[in-house]
Amino acid sequence: MMPDYLTPEAQDVWQEEIGRVMSAGVTEIDSSLFARYCALEALIRKAFSDPAGEPPPAAYLTTQRQMAELLGIAGRKSRVGKAGNDPTKNANPFARNGSRARA
Repeated sequence: MMPDYLTPEAQDVWQEEIGRVMSAGVTEIDSSLFARYCALEALIRKAFSDPAGEPPPAAYLTTQRQMAELLGIAGRKSRVGKAGNDPTKNANPFARNGSRARA
């Protein structure tokens, strides 16, 4: 659920990104983290579009990347090892390493 305190710009980010985070396996328990991500992403976008040309602080970019990794939307590496929806399938891609197939 989108919190009421998000700015209109952060709400736009929420609407743009909600599909990606849900498909990455984020649930309602992560909604506060996702809301903070949206608020920070809105600030970063505003800084980049500022006609004065001031870039966002590096700390904003670092924190935004870390949040995106936690949400599983920072690229392929951020999703490695995440458990899927199928409880019968082992999420560890290396589970069979060292085991030989039996004939």
